[in-house]
Amino acid sequence: MNSLQHLLLSTLLVLVVYLIIQNQQLHASLQHGQQATTTTLATTLEPLAEKLDAINTVTTKLGKEADDAANQKLTALQKRLSLYKTLSIVNQAERLRAEGKGTEAAEKLVSTKKTIWETGETFTAHKARLQGLMGPIDKLTGAWKSGDTSTNVDAVRKELDAVLGELNNDAEK
Repeated sequence: MNSLQHLLLSTLLVLVVYLIIQNQQLHASLQHGQQATTTTLATTLEPLAEKLDAINTVTTKLGKEADDAANQKLTALQKRLSLYKTLSIVNQAERLRAEGKGTEAAEKLVSTKKTIWETGETFTAHKARLQGLMGPIDKLTGAWKSGDTSTNVDAVRKELDAVLGELNNDAEK
């Protein structure tokens, strides 16, 4: 029985050694396959990553351009709204002038100069016309402060109305 046990133990030992060798070969083969797969994936994905970077750059640029365009439109709308408010203030100054309150009317009219000037800077096609109103406004306010309220703001009002009409026509195009 002793030889049968030796034979079985020897066979078992050979079998264990064979299985260990097979396991090592399988493990080595698997590692080689993983490395090949990793290399293949890296090679395949690199151009895709470059394309994604290019797409990201383009979309970022387009987004910035869209934001800039929207901001320009918003600024133009805000300046047009300011010009409408300014026209309202001019009308208030006219009402005060008609009531004989020359000093108050002059102060109201002078308060419109900054907005009119800045609007001229925004809408360069109308810059000369808008900033050209500074002289007539100064002339009117000087006369009103000195007590001569006979001259009205029609010239200033008409010019503001005309510019606003042109700006609205430009916006509709």
